[in-house]
Amino acid sequence: MTSPHQSQAQLPADLADVRRKLEQLAAAGQIPELIELVLGLLVQLRDKNTALSARLASALRELYGRKSQKVSTEQLMLLFAELGEQAPPGPAGSALSPELGTQTPPEPEQGLVPQPPEPPKPPRGRRGRAPLPEHLPRETRVVPVPEAERTCPQCGADKKCIGHRTSEVLEFVPAQFKIIEEQREKLACPRCPEQGVTTADSEKVMDRGRPGPGLLASIIVEKFEDSMPLYRQAQQYARFGVSLSPSTLGDWSSFALDVLAPVAEGIQQKVLDSCYLRADDTGMRVLDRDHPAGVKRGHIWSFVGAELVAFLYAPDWKAKHPAALLQGFNGYLQGDGYAGYGAMLRGGDDGEVIVPEERRLGCGMHIRAKFEKAAKGGDARAAIALTYFKAIYRIEAACKTEALSAEARLMRRQELSLPLVDELYQWIHELHLRLVPSTPLYIATQYAINQEAAWRLCFTDGRFEIDNGEVERQLRRVALGRKNYLFAGSDKGAQRLAIGYTIFGSCRMHGVNPLAWATDVIGKLQAGWPRERLDELLPDAWARSSRAAPAAGDTDAT
Repeated sequence: MTSPHQSQAQLPADLADVRRKLEQLAAAGQIPELIELVLGLLVQLRDKNTALSARLASALRELYGRKSQKVSTEQLMLLFAELGEQAPPGPAGSALSPELGTQTPPEPEQGLVPQPPEPPKPPRGRRGRAPLPEHLPRETRVVPVPEAERTCPQCGADKKCIGHRTSEVLEFVPAQFKIIEEQREKLACPRCPEQGVTTADSEKVMDRGRPGPGLLASIIVEKFEDSMPLYRQAQQYARFGVSLSPSTLGDWSSFALDVLAPVAEGIQQKVLDSCYLRADDTGMRVLDRDHPAGVKRGHIWSFVGAELVAFLYAPDWKAKHPAALLQGFNGYLQGDGYAGYGAMLRGGDDGEVIVPEERRLGCGMHIRAKFEKAAKGGDARAAIALTYFKAIYRIEAACKTEALSAEARLMRRQELSLPLVDELYQWIHELHLRLVPSTPLYIATQYAINQEAAWRLCFTDGRFEIDNGEVERQLRRVALGRKNYLFAGSDKGAQRLAIGYTIFGSCRMHGVNPLAWATDVIGKLQAGWPRERLDELLPDAWARSSRAAPAAGDTDAT
């Protein structure tokens, strides 16, 4: 007797043919074959219905649902309630128990069942207002008592001041434009007119333009940090009575980014010198006259290393573009399941793989996201995987809260995390064999199995993170900007975008005020800052020097 799955390949597609086939089998008394044919049809319809239902649920979530990957404990428990007795049994003494508490839900009681969270803490009492920042400038304003109330109503004597009742008001002073008239001194010798005139050099940062370093910095900070398109910046400046066209702002923005390009190159080199890189990419629409549609899909790559981030623009998704950047890299690379990592070759087509599989780290966030998608699509079994991830990430959060060293974090992972990973993958491998292909949960388990070796590698060194979260956060800024300015005007424009995201992403990682940094660095570079001291202008070094001398205002390169 053939199995339902084997008979699917022989099923006729036309319903009339199906009816004829059933009648033939019934007339011939071939009841077992008839049953198998009907079962095969039902299996085929069930699989197609499951896949279509999942696609519909996913489409509805994209339109109306939340985009966050977070799933609360209450949501997990609801999914487990749907599982009921169908919850698959897990190994005895699951490592989840000590992580998620000691209480167990009523059904089911064995195996990989998540434990409810600890009882909620009692609500805190109302806290007072947080103090206003001490670094803000203060202005004291004395409010006098009105003249009619300054005399005693009983005896008519003048009242004396016995003190003040003090309160604080937080005020906002709008930004303002100002014109700096530069009068360059001219010197001439009254006795030797043939020596000519000596004129002081201009301090303008742009030879044929009128913006100062602060205005240039403001334009690019609003574009990259606030994701504000240039036309909206022009509207904002118009409210201050300054008329600047978006094209003018675009020229000034390009100039500022070209000035800062050496700093971005320095950041990029420092990132690539790291022994541990995290990488990912996202799409970017780029105008292209040679493309049939007039616009093409470029890619922005993000690399995090040495506590800095570098962005690279590539005109397509081919592996040769990041490979050109990684030619000298010999460390570990963390990313998703991008197949192009294996096609990145050193030298040329006959070269070795730059990052072989044994140095490629997986990403727990990407694995978890597949199960989260399956759970939101209505498959309660995915809650089991999400519960394991919840426990694993709780351990990681504790390591960061306790500021553990790399060695201590590795020991904690070996003691607590690896047993959970082992149980999770035992469940995944067993479940995968029973799943219908092309369903969201099947896709999730298949991806997890494909990434198992790479993700397990994250738990072998305390320096490694178990996911690519920092890169994902950096790319969100690109995605937000993409929604506002829609596309890059050219490949060169997209390369300038990569420069901006590099410098300001690195500023963000070190808590650097981007406006203060850009104003200072643009001025220094245009004043002739020495090339050999470029490292001092990188955001990490700039932050250290600013903390060491917070009152220093010297911008000279001497």
